[in-house]
Amino acid sequence: MHIHKKQIKLTIVCFISIILLTGVSILAYDVGSNLLLQIEIFSEILQKIQLSYVDEKNPQELMQSAIRGMISALDPHTTYLTSEQFNQWSKQYEGYTGIGITYDVIRERITVMSVFSGGPSDKAGILVGDRIISINGKSAIGISREEAPLLLMGPKGTKVDLTIERKGLAETKNIVVICDEVHLDSIPYIFIIQPGVGYIRINRFTETTEEELEQGLNRLEAQGMRQLILDLRGNGGGYLEAAVQVVDKFLPGGRRIVYTKGRTEGSSHEFFSTNQNTHPLYPLTVMIDRISASASEIVAGALQDWDRALIVGETSFGKGLVQTQYLLKDGSSLLMTTARYYTPSNRLIQRPYDNISLEDYYREVTDDVAREEWENDPSRPIVKTQILKRNVYGGGGITPDIFLRSKPDTISTVVRRILSSPEKYFFTFIEDYMKDHSELVGKDYNQFLKNYTPNGNTLQLFLKHIRELGFQITNEEFVNNKKDIEFVLKQHIASKIWGDEASYKVEVMRDYQLLETLNYLSQSENLIAQSYGRYRDY
Repeated sequence: MHIHKKQIKLTIVCFISIILLTGVSILAYDVGSNLLLQIEIFSEILQKIQLSYVDEKNPQELMQSAIRGMISALDPHTTYLTSEQFNQWSKQYEGYTGIGITYDVIRERITVMSVFSGGPSDKAGILVGDRIISINGKSAIGISREEAPLLLMGPKGTKVDLTIERKGLAETKNIVVICDEVHLDSIPYIFIIQPGVGYIRINRFTETTEEELEQGLNRLEAQGMRQLILDLRGNGGGYLEAAVQVVDKFLPGGRRIVYTKGRTEGSSHEFFSTNQNTHPLYPLTVMIDRISASASEIVAGALQDWDRALIVGETSFGKGLVQTQYLLKDGSSLLMTTARYYTPSNRLIQRPYDNISLEDYYREVTDDVAREEWENDPSRPIVKTQILKRNVYGGGGITPDIFLRSKPDTISTVVRRILSSPEKYFFTFIEDYMKDHSELVGKDYNQFLKNYTPNGNTLQLFLKHIRELGFQITNEEFVNNKKDIEFVLKQHIASKIWGDEASYKVEVMRDYQLLETLNYLSQSENLIAQSYGRYRDY
């Protein structure tokens, strides 16, 4: 790539002009720092690199590196995203336009792993297990995982002409799917976990969280729910407004939910509950872990401070910085910290990050020893809850009322290797297996969940299947991992017959942290009785 000297000068001049135009107030504010001289030095260095450095460098990439270097001097959560990165990030919370499936490339074919309920593919008749062999008249066989989304996503109204192979059909089938808005479920699982006890898992806080939660609560209450477990484990956050709306479901009106404080006048806000959508004040248990962050911590912190919920699990991440989105002219974005979150009892959610490397900042979350040192730090402030005046910890993150440490991955290394293989051994085996075992389809799901275990013949068929596809495993390894293999086979059978939620209910049977939480429901009952009166309606 040859860059003319005039181009370099033009780039530098434009860069300086932009900074001078947008940064006049900065220069006026601190003339002593001689910021203009530093900008000139930066420009001179950029020019010398472009003209004389041993390897040719892209000036745009150098500028992005310089931006990221500047941001690295701020806090761990201020971030600069290119336009591509920002679009990908936005999909987590705002959704996207496409055909509404998840997929993998198995045996060189795009294989539909799930279909979003009510989405474009669902309406068009696409089924889990369908293999897409052609897209808009062009073969999709052998397509890479990176190429596929470029062909399966598009503006609303775009027609995507698919040719699919389907088990049980002798011929291929043509289906036209019209791209539409696809919203990723904020709340994937809502069910009665045991008589009278509801369970709701929130994966992320998005623009649809409030609506999904309202529908879920109404459904569970109609099924006789008398208390609720709200699972926020692994939830890294999302929209502040969504977190406030969630808390508003569980608190009487007029309670402060969260407030923010920043350097500028417009960055400080207070958020209060209303009586518009408040549900009956039944016992509530909230599960958090070390990955629960930001919006999750707002929810847990507010409900703990108002003595509304028993918090169980692990101390949360400690991410209490407000990021404001600044969309830039080239489609990139600056997510810049403009304020800090505080709970109703004035606890700062953000964990300390000054005088600590970025590596150590994140190590505090993943390393058990560092985690315990932080949790047991005697200098951590203790504050009182709003109603019962219980002691709760400040100094970053939300510390649970009941500690339930997560256990290491219960799936063995051998089975993890089988699961992570691109051959998707379990998925392909169950596809063929179910053709000859249709009797499973008619089973009562609850009986299946309690009593079904794949028998010895099923295990032998699975062993034969993976070996024929090239997976290396000894008889001894297979026998030693028998229980894990039975468990994963049961999950895949449940998913094939009853869907994702059924598969998750199988997973719950080995979720020791959740099962242990069920033992503390009486404490949630005592908490609500002391703070609001037993089963009050408000």
